[in-house]
Amino acid sequence: MPQTAEHRRTRREVHPEQLTAAALELFLEAGFAATRMEDVARRAGVSKGAIYLYFPTKDALFHAVVREGVVARVEEAEATVAGHRGSCLTLLDRLLHGVLLDFWGSPSSGIPKLIIAEARAFPELAGDYFASVHLRARELLERILQQGVEQGEFRAMDTHNTARVIISALEYQPVLHHSLGAHDTQPMEPRAFVAALLALVTQGLLTPTAPDARERADG
Repeated sequence: MPQTAEHRRTRREVHPEQLTAAALELFLEAGFAATRMEDVARRAGVSKGAIYLYFPTKDALFHAVVREGVVARVEEAEATVAGHRGSCLTLLDRLLHGVLLDFWGSPSSGIPKLIIAEARAFPELAGDYFASVHLRARELLERILQQGVEQGEFRAMDTHNTARVIISALEYQPVLHHSLGAHDTQPMEPRAFVAALLALVTQGLLTPTAPDARERADG
């Protein structure tokens, strides 16, 4: 169907980023179910019809918000891993202090909490997020750990579950911040948290001279 002159003018005046930014704000404030397309248009300062030029449904708009705010960072991490040569510990440090901290400092860090809150009512959206974000990030981390083992840099380990442990720690922090953060009298300092997590994962809890943890438990 040919576009009218008004539609062509509207498309020139409206940028998709305006719409996704407004949608993110409203999704985080009111939730996915309560947010209407006209609310997003109003927040973005455009006509109600303008938003449908880019996003025919609210689901399509939500997917664009997730892609722009989260999936793009997973893709950045994947590209970093693909081009890295050398120490896997250096790679982990680079990813966590780069891509991860950038995400934590952005408004998009509220998306994991939103997904959890809406998962029961909108299982398809939750499933898409799990596959495009959580699973890809977990598998990427597992690949780094496995490569480190194969290179002799990391000890032999259950890389699958170790990746799960690390991802759980990383994913929980933005959820905590956006749900209970206002009650935290000692707010997390992101860089210090990442440094502590890396130290725990790479060095463990025992001192170099301490008995093996399993021997201590058996004794």
